Amino acid sequence: MGSVDCRWWPNLPRMALLLGVISMAQPSSNENSPDVYASSVIHEELIKDRARTQAYKTTILNNSALFKGKVVADLGCGVGLMSMLAARAGAKKVYCIDSSKIADTARKLVEMNGYSDTIEVIQAYIEEVDIPTRKIDIIISEWMGYFLFYEDLLPAVLTFRDRYLSPNGVIFPSRARLWSGLYSDTQWEESRIGYWKDVYGFDYSPIVPKLKKEQFSAPERQHLKPDGIISKHMLLADLNLYKTTHNDIEEIASTLSFTFLNNATIHGIAFWFDVDFEGPEVSVRLDTSPSSGYTSFEQIIWYLSTPFHAHTGDTVKGGFSIRRGSTSGDFDVSVHFDKPVGLSLHTYDQGSHNLYQDLYERIEFEHSVYDSLPQLEIKAKGVAYFIYFLGGCLSMGLGFLLGTGCICSRPDR
Repeated sequence: MGSVDCRWWPNLPRMALLLGVISMAQPSSNENSPDVYASSVIHEELIKDRARTQAYKTTILNNSALFKGKVVADLGCGVGLMSMLAARAGAKKVYCIDSSKIADTARKLVEMNGYSDTIEVIQAYIEEVDIPTRKIDIIISEWMGYFLFYEDLLPAVLTFRDRYLSPNGVIFPSRARLWSGLYSDTQWEESRIGYWKDVYGFDYSPIVPKLKKEQFSAPERQHLKPDGIISKHMLLADLNLYKTTHNDIEEIASTLSFTFLNNATIHGIAFWFDVDFEGPEVSVRLDTSPSSGYTSFEQIIWYLSTPFHAHTGDTVKGGFSIRRGSTSGDFDVSVHFDKPVGLSLHTYDQGSHNLYQDLYERIEFEHSVYDSLPQLEIKAKGVAYFIYFLGGCLSMGLGFLLGTGCICSRPDR
């Protein structure tokens, strides 16, 4: 029997807390419901997504001449950060619109920060709201979700655009692109599949077919390794937000043709997106690809129940589609490969509310549980672990007494 890796034990309390917090952010009901967004948990994650928030901040403040004296609509405004940035940039009037009760919080924050004269917070559905000025110079919206579309806010933004955007109006973001690439990760395969061959000395391999059926039947969200993309990237959709219509986004379909950069085993097909904020002074791109590091959008990966091999220069051909499902806010997704293997993947009525994520993998990525802790392999489990545990207790005890250890730190005086 192989050695048992217990590096995570010293961090068990923190991991339990993180799992609790993360589970709170995974709603049990459809995430398209406004009430889901009344929770501060979701907005905290979004604001602390530095890549996302910095993209909007840079766009607004570095195009201040564009905003000066203009009427702005912040669609799906959440806690009002983009609205206040627009006001700071010199906007004459900002409509901060959200269908969720989080609008009450946004109103308090706007007042607290002294922007009540400029920003009007409106709790209403974006596609139904009545704007007194009738014309909007600039639309700001963070409508993107997992898989680009899973937030399902884009149709409402398009309806608002058609009703209110002035002829020379500006939209941020103005362009959105959906990308794909084939993914290989032998370490993942070992942790998700090979793991079951020896579970504390017991053979659990019969559970693998059940696991594959339940967990690989639909896409899931993860932060993927940049070097795991082993094909050339393929553009699946390119949306111009000034011209895109409702019909354009009813179904996105594309042929697939991936050329391999190296010999590899293909474990899945990955998806991500980028959006462009095209301003007159400064343009910004928000990239959610595996090479971009952490974003709250993560990437989408559809793992294959049966991986296949390919060689450098080989081409895999097939097709992809994502279309609106039978339930509002849900989508049907299909992928098929015709060459070199015949393979079809289909899922129905998937959205943010039922998009699977392995929480342990998320903790490993976002909080570097493995990387930040010392390596420890325990072969003589009883004695070795007791010594390690005792050492940890002594360390925490000394830290407590000295006020500088791992339990607490004494504040400066």
